Order: sequence, then C-alpha cells, then structure tokens
Amino acid sequence: MTLPNTDDVTVAIHGENGIVMIPAGTTELHHMMPTQQHGQAPANPHGHWVSADGKRIITPNVNTGDAGIYDSETGQILARTQTGGGAPVPHPIAIGMMPDSSKMYAANLLHHSISVLDGNNGALLNNINLIADYNPLTGEFEDKDGNGTVAVGVLPIQTPVSPDGKVVVTAAMGGQIVITDTATDKIIKMLPCDPGCHGANFGAKKGGGYYAYVASKFSNRVIVVDPDPNGDGNLNDAEIAGSISLVADGSVAKDDNISSLAGFGGQGVLPLPIVYNGWVQNLSSEWSAGLTDRQRNPIQ
Repeated sequence: MTLPNTDDVTVAIHGENGIVMIPAGTTELHHMMPTQQHGQAPANPHGHWVSADGKRIITPNVNTGDAGIYDSETGQILARTQTGGGAPVPHPIAIGMMPDSSKMYAANLLHHSISVLDGNNGALLNNINLIADYNPLTGEFEDKDGNGTVAVGVLPIQTPVSPDGKVVVTAAMGGQIVITDTATDKIIKMLPCDPGCHGANFGAKKGGGYYAYVASKFSNRVIVVDPDPNGDGNLNDAEIAGSISLVADGSVAKDDNISSLAGFGGQGVLPLPIVYNGWVQNLSSEWSAGLTDRQRNPIQ
C-alpha cells in the first residue's frame, strides 16, 4: 500500500519480519521498519493497512497472534494487541480500517473470527465469531441464536471496510462472503463464494455507492458484491451483482502462448481508481471525473 500523504510504497515482508519503505517514484528500498523489538519473537506481518492520514501502519502478525500499530515516520511500535480473544493460535492474516481510522478489523484465519480494535490505541473492542452458526459435527449451517440470520465465515482472509465506513466484506476460504455492519459490528448476511475465496477490495459503483470485488484462489472469476443495492443504508439486501471472467482474452497481444490455466485463480484484487478516504482526494481530474461528490469525499 502507498502512504496517501507521500505516495511512498509500504510492503509487509512476512518472512523478514518488517515493513519496507520504497520512496515514491523509485524502485529501491529505503529502509525497513522492524515489526518487533530486539529479542522479541518474530512477528511475521501479513496483509497490512495504512491510516487515512498516512501516519500509522497496521499489521496483522501471524506468528505472535497480534495486531501492531507503527508510526510510519519513525518506525516506532505504538501498540501490540492480541487478537482472537486470547486464542493460542488465532493467525491474524489481514487488516481493514474505517475511513476515519477509528476502528480496525483483523481477520483471524485459524480462529474463524474478526477482532475489532480501536484505531487510535489498538485496544480490543470486540471479537466477532464467524462460525457461531456452524455445526462442526454435521458441517451444516444453522441459526443457533435465533436472530433469523445464518452467516458463517470459515478461514477468513481479506477484510476491507467500505470507503464510506458502513460495511465490512470478508472473503472466507470456506467458500463464504460475510457482510458485517460497522455500526453494530454484527454479521448481517452471508453470500456464496468460490473455492479458495481469498481477496477482497472495494471500488466505486457508477452513480454512487461501492462494489466489493472478491477473488478466489481456485476459480477463474471475480465475484462482484453490492452491499447496499438501493442505497438506503440497509445491508440486509446485500447481493451478488455479477462476476468478471479471469480467462485470458485471446484477442489481446502477448509474447507467448498460454499453455494451461488461463487466468486461473486470484489472491487479491485492486479496483481502479482507488477510492478509499485519504487516497481518493489525491486522484487526478481524469480519474475522479466519473465519481460522485460523496465518493470523492466519502466521510462527509
């Protein structure tokens, strides 16, 4: 991810336990920010996020089972918070963040949960159980709490927050897309996903609102999710709006022939233009021309 205030590129290096900084317009590493102090266990940072003002970087640390907040300028570790409600191996794998940076959402792969953290000090606010409606003995989904909603997210991965801060969309490798309302931090709905459901990101929807684009490791399509089709703020009618084929177009010029698996699988997706708060304000007039006023300023 870039820092929205400088365009410097940040890359979480899972196996080398740090975040490297690449100055904007260059291809050389400038420095690495360690994700642990000397003598501490290696953190193994994974899918990180950056605050809207570019001052904080947040990493889910797989090995140490926590989320770390770092000062992007000094590299200082500002906070480390255990995720997964104290589970021994929660395996936090990806982070999403509210557009005003007030809350963070950490997906715990092996704990099948999302930890909600305070965006300022990293304090744990809540743990959302993604398998509360899952029966491990039968493998069936059932409304255990009787609230009328059956929602399950087995092995959650990428968990972005919509640019307007209203909804979290989680890609779960068990084959589910989980919709969470940020106002209540309650699961609203579950939609079907393809095998190896993994990547998720938001892009602008023509005329207002946002689509979430979900990629799967073992499927040759991207699923397009509309979390609020009629724009009334009620997420109960979230739906799959369509899909995009990843099969290579034979009419596109290429320097070699594809022998097999043309476009098979995807672990992440980047819709353009980037419309998250902090970045969308920096778009050129060419990129922002098709956006609504609200999309240009998502937290009015």
